[in-house]
Amino acid sequence: MKRMKKSIFQTVTVALATVCAVHFAFPVSTYAQSLTQVKAANSEGLTVSSSAISVVKGNTQSIKLKYNGQTLDSSRATWSSSSTSIASVSSSGVVTGKGTGTAIITVRYSGETAKVRVTVSAPDELKASIKKATLKKGKEQTVELTFNGKPLQASKATWTTSYPAVATVKSGVITAKGNGAAIITAKYKDLTVYVEVTVESNVSGKLEASDSKLKMDKGDEETIKLKYDDESISGSKATWTTSKSSVATVDDGVVKAKGKGTATITAKYKNEKVEIEVTVGGGSTSDLLEADDTDITLKKGDKETIKLSYDGKSVSASNATWTTSKSSVATVSKGVITAKANGTATITAKYKGEKVEIEVTVKSSDSLEADDTSISVKKGKKETITLYYDDKELKGSKATWSTSDSSVATVKDGVVTGKKKGTATITAKYKDESVKIKVTVK
Repeated sequence: MKRMKKSIFQTVTVALATVCAVHFAFPVSTYAQSLTQVKAANSEGLTVSSSAISVVKGNTQSIKLKYNGQTLDSSRATWSSSSTSIASVSSSGVVTGKGTGTAIITVRYSGETAKVRVTVSAPDELKASIKKATLKKGKEQTVELTFNGKPLQASKATWTTSYPAVATVKSGVITAKGNGAAIITAKYKDLTVYVEVTVESNVSGKLEASDSKLKMDKGDEETIKLKYDDESISGSKATWTTSKSSVATVDDGVVKAKGKGTATITAKYKNEKVEIEVTVGGGSTSDLLEADDTDITLKKGDKETIKLSYDGKSVSASNATWTTSKSSVATVSKGVITAKANGTATITAKYKGEKVEIEVTVKSSDSLEADDTSISVKKGKKETITLYYDDKELKGSKATWSTSDSSVATVKDGVVTGKKKGTATITAKYKDESVKIKVTVK
């Protein structure tokens, strides 16, 4: 009986094992495989459309999300920025460029985190050197451009004018054609700048003289220089008259002192006029003290003897009283001037209540000079400075040039370019010598 029960139990056990083996072997394997596939699908987690993006300041860009390979609504995630002053981010993943620089955008969802590096750059910028210009008919004005702070060749931009009868433009050069107003437009890479131009007639031009008053001695000559609308004009183009030819005459701006007294010299040009008051002393025929030279240039260590005359007769230098305004530059003894150091000094001789002055300029043996130490140049125009070394012309490229303010005036090999209204000092250096030129830009 016991053996029969054991046999039955073993048979049932084997049968059950067989049934389980047959009926459950495939489902268990399929379930394990499914778990593996789900795990693989979940391995992507939270991902962003790009780990690094670039945004122009003021512009926006959206960040797209995926979770486990499926598109995720960006508003379901949590967004933050490491620097909201550089880049901000909305609750839906829209990034806005606020200031130039780099920021990290962080997004979180379902316990996972992703980061995006955002670089914000400044927007492209086109600028013109001027916004407004007033020109006389026939005159020109050059407009210079900068793109993102760097000079841009004018020919690369597209230039147009609103009224060609008033002003035309070519490669940044505006030419005044007729009275009125026009808008000059420059376009480059979808950017635009404007220049307002007003053109006026030349009727109301301004005439100016280099001197308003002159003091001369009989027999002397002085040349008066003229400017019309800030531009030099030849003296021969004007009409000259004198109020008293016995005192002073004038020819093409050259005034000649004839006799003691006062005369008014008048210059007329294009309905404009300017007057110069001329006072003439007695010269050699009066009881005045005179020197044989009143403006001398010496080299350091040189000497020069000044001869005096009184009422047309020679005077011994030892009978006069001599003084110097600057003994460190030049000394004087009984009419003998000795050059001491670079600079200028005034030597004065006095005799019988009269006096005469001698201007002395002292230079080193090898001195650097400019043909002009003060120049005026219009904005956009050029002016060439000529150098002399030891009284010989020096090529501009051999000197070293610099400017105190490149925004007002630049210089290269002696060629000065006016940039904007103001003043600057141009310095030229050569062989340990230097010379300064004051530049006024109008």
